[in-house]
Amino acid sequence: MSDLLKRSHYLEVINSFAVQLLKFSTVDEIVWGVAKHAIAKLGFIDCVVYLFDENNEFLIQRAAHGPKNPIDFDIDNPIKLKVGQGICGHVAATGKPELISDTSSDARYQIDDASRLSEIAVPILSEGKVIGVIDSEHPEKDFYSEEDLQMLTTIAAMASSKIVETHIQEKLRNHQKELEKQVEERTQELTATIGKLEESNIEKENLLREITDSISYAKSIQKAILPSDKRVNECLQECFIIYKPKDIVAGDFYWLEPFKDSSGTEGILLAAADCTGHGVPGAMVSVICNNALNRAVREYKIFEPGKILDQCREIVIKEFEKSEVEVKDGMDIALVSLALNTHSHSVLKYAGAHNPLWIVRNGGTTVEEIKADKQPIGKFDSPQPYQTHKIQLNKGDVFYIFSDGYTDQFGGPKGKKYKAKAFKELLLSIQNLSMVEQKSAIDKTFENWKDKLDQVDDVCVIGVRI
Repeated sequence: MSDLLKRSHYLEVINSFAVQLLKFSTVDEIVWGVAKHAIAKLGFIDCVVYLFDENNEFLIQRAAHGPKNPIDFDIDNPIKLKVGQGICGHVAATGKPELISDTSSDARYQIDDASRLSEIAVPILSEGKVIGVIDSEHPEKDFYSEEDLQMLTTIAAMASSKIVETHIQEKLRNHQKELEKQVEERTQELTATIGKLEESNIEKENLLREITDSISYAKSIQKAILPSDKRVNECLQECFIIYKPKDIVAGDFYWLEPFKDSSGTEGILLAAADCTGHGVPGAMVSVICNNALNRAVREYKIFEPGKILDQCREIVIKEFEKSEVEVKDGMDIALVSLALNTHSHSVLKYAGAHNPLWIVRNGGTTVEEIKADKQPIGKFDSPQPYQTHKIQLNKGDVFYIFSDGYTDQFGGPKGKKYKAKAFKELLLSIQNLSMVEQKSAIDKTFENWKDKLDQVDDVCVIGVRI
C-alpha cells in the first residue's frame, strides 16, 4: 500500500472510530470499540486493551482482537500485569509509548498467548495520568512503523476522552440516584412519622423539626449542583448573581460551564433557569434540568445555545416519560454563550425559553431586549427548534438574564407586581455603579418593594459587564 493510500485509510479509520464513539455509553463499549472498530480496521492481527483496576494496582485485559478474542466479546485467558511488568507495564509506569522491532532482544518482553517478534504499545492518558494501555503484536520483525505509533496514540487519546466523559456521566447519574433515594427515604420517614404524631404539641414540634431538617439537608444537596462563587469569579470578573429561593430549596437555579469548541474558540456558557414550581417539587425538577444541560454540553458536545436547548428538551421529556403518570413539568431559561477574543468586542449568543435577554449598551439610555421563544423546556404542542441570536458586544456593555420572580413580586404602596418596566428603569439608573454595587442596589430595591409581604416566587438575576 502506497504512503498516500495508507494515510487515506488511516483517516477513514479515525473518522469511522469517531462516529462509533458517539454511540458508546459504557467503558466496555469504548474498549471493545477500540479493538474491533479501530485496530481491526488498521489490519493488525492482534490487539489487547488494558485498563487499571479500581485500586490502580494492576492492568487488566478488558478487550481484544485476534487470537485473544475467539468469539463475541470474550477474552481467552485474560491476564493482569503489575506496573512495570512487561512492555505494557513499562508503558504504564513511564506514560511513554513503545515500538519494539524485535522482541527477542528485549528482556522486558513477556509471552501472553503466543510469542511474536514485533510489539507496539501506547498509553491511554487522562490529564497526564495513565489509565490504560493499547497493545498490539505481530509475528514478523520490524512490522510496525512510526506512523502506526502516531495512529495508535491518536486512537488512545480519543478513547481516553470518551472514557473520562463516561465516568463523569456515571457519577452524575449516581449523584441523581442518590438524591432521589435520599428524598424518597426521607419522604417515607416523614409519612410514617406523620401517622404516629398527633398525640401532643411536643410531637408536632418534633415533626416540624424533622421536616425542616430534611429540607435543609436537601438544600445542601441542591447547592452542590450550583457553580461556586470561586468558579464564577474565575470565569467572569465583572458580574453579580442574586439568588433568593422562596423556600429553603428552589426551582430556580443558575448554571455556568466553560467550553472550547472544535474551532478552538473558548468561552463561557451561562444560564438563569426557572423550573416548574418552587420548594421541594421545584428542586426535584431543577436537578433533572441541570443534568440535562450538563449532558447536552459534556456528552453531546453542543455549544450553540439554541441547539443546547433543543437537546435539553429531548432529554427532559425522555426522563419524564419514565413516570407512570403524565408529567407536564419543565423549565423556562435564558442561556448565553460568551466567546471572548483579543479585540474590543465580544460575541454573545443567546437562546431562551420564555426568559429574555436584556442588554444596556455603554452609556445607553434604553434597555435592548432580545425576546425568547414562547415554548418551555418540556412537553409542548407543535415544538419548534430554539432560535440562537448572535450579538456583538463592546467593552462596557452590560447584559442581564433572570427568572420572572423579581418582576412578579407583589409590593409597593398598592401591593401590585413590580413588573418589567420598573425593572428596566432600575437597571438604567444604576449603570454608573460597579457590578457589586448594582447587586446591592437591586437586592435592596426588591426587599423595600416587598416590605412585609411574602416572597411569591424564587428569584434569580444575573448581570455581566464586558
